[in-house]
Amino acid sequence: MSRLIQILSHLLLVLFSLLPGSLSAQYFLNGAAVQTNDSCFQLTSETLFEVGSIWFPEKIDLRNSFDLVMDMFFGCSDTQGADGIVFGLQPVSASVGEAGEGLGIGGVSPALGVEFDTFQNTNRNDPTFDHVAIMANGSVTHSGPNNLAGPVQASATAANIENCRFMPLRVTWDAPAQTLKVYFDCSLRLEYTGDIINDIFGGDPFVFYGFAAATGGLFNRQEVCFRFNSLLKQLEDVTMCPGGQVLLDVFGGDRYEWTPVAGLDDPTAPSVIASPDTTTVYTVSIFDACGIPLLDTVRIAVEGDSAFVKLGPDTTICPQDFLLFDVSTPTAVYEWSDPTLSGPVISASEIGIYEVTVTRQDIICEASDRIEIDHLPVPDFDLGPTDTTLCRGDLLELTAVFELGDPFFEDGRPFDTLYISRPGRYRAYVEHPCGTLTDQVNVIFENCHQVYLPTAFSPDGDGVNDRWFPQDGGDVVTIHRLSIYDRWGGQMYEASELPTNAPSLGWDGLLNGEPMPAGTYIWVLDASYRDGSRTVEQGDFVLVR
Repeated sequence: MSRLIQILSHLLLVLFSLLPGSLSAQYFLNGAAVQTNDSCFQLTSETLFEVGSIWFPEKIDLRNSFDLVMDMFFGCSDTQGADGIVFGLQPVSASVGEAGEGLGIGGVSPALGVEFDTFQNTNRNDPTFDHVAIMANGSVTHSGPNNLAGPVQASATAANIENCRFMPLRVTWDAPAQTLKVYFDCSLRLEYTGDIINDIFGGDPFVFYGFAAATGGLFNRQEVCFRFNSLLKQLEDVTMCPGGQVLLDVFGGDRYEWTPVAGLDDPTAPSVIASPDTTTVYTVSIFDACGIPLLDTVRIAVEGDSAFVKLGPDTTICPQDFLLFDVSTPTAVYEWSDPTLSGPVISASEIGIYEVTVTRQDIICEASDRIEIDHLPVPDFDLGPTDTTLCRGDLLELTAVFELGDPFFEDGRPFDTLYISRPGRYRAYVEHPCGTLTDQVNVIFENCHQVYLPTAFSPDGDGVNDRWFPQDGGDVVTIHRLSIYDRWGGQMYEASELPTNAPSLGWDGLLNGEPMPAGTYIWVLDASYRDGSRTVEQGDFVLVR
């Protein structure tokens, strides 16, 4: 249990150290515990007999109230899952307790734990449902004086909390009332009132806090993510120069309400710019997923001479451009959010958020501002393929639609759609805030109605020019009918749906197996072409013997 609390403490501190005004510390991680992101820790994996804990390394004072909000994940397996997670307080060390049914806190004493148990151990008097209880001195058995409250069903609406989703947990300690409350899944589940400083911790108010979890013969992946911690103040009091402004950042809520609203740019945002005319105490209500407010306050004192800092509104720039910021103030030091930037004058060309705090050394006041820079999008300006070949008589439709400007030709004529019927190079332009964009197409027109019918052939069996057949380069789509006649009108040959460039299907100079005499013959061709036309044409050729 001691180790668990210490690890939890460390986790919370790491999370808040990444945010403005946070403390700087490290969480102690023990056993199987690993940090998965800025605010989340996996206490156990899907492995048998694991123990993991996280503890904050600095003790807290139980004579002061606190409020903690977390998201809890108990795994995805119900009947084959185990064992559970404990939130703990203990003054001993950043250690870890027993595995399995010990939940990582078993045997840690003195201690106070809020136990979420997901497996029924009949020897511990566990109920059949997943339950929560408040226990003392590393006890995990629901009998005797160490069972302070519960067990009750952990969720007010379901017997199982190993449901493969994160569920909200809130633990509050009201020091004057000596009352510990446990809210889970947006419902108050347990409440215990007692002098825990004297009765449990022997009069010592200083304890570690944290989380522990364990698996045994069954297992689950068990995690905790931190959303709000009143022990780590998010807002630090500040002295602001007249006419200046400061940035106030909080996190961990689903919605926010700031009061008073005077001097705030957005009283419902987690990050606000405050520019009060006079010294003001602001209170922010940070509403958790259950709609319960958590409070933090900040006092902004307005003193000294003017030190106005203004970076300007959020903006967009062209990718090749930059912005120059000058926040020079007498006797001041400058802190930019990007540690590679320094001094009062910077050049900004990369996209992102730029934030600066200017602190006057002579009067000890500060002002701050932030700006977000993005690149102005430059879409492609495309007329189509660079080289386009069409059939004679066709029209090429060029459409130039550009949402940021009106396209025009190189001779200055504007257009949206242009129909091209003559060959040539066509170039269009469009004016964009980041420069002039251009594109061009080269248009070629060709005859798409070409077929070659030989003027002579010699069917003498020498393997050269033995058959008469139609040939093309791809213009013929279909030969509907091809007929050949002698000069007296006698039909020598006829074919339908004949392909081009097929010698074996052409006329071999025979009729009914008999060779036809040398002379002139007439052909009639009914065909469709690539340009969409269909024509019936005729001509003649010579059969040579």
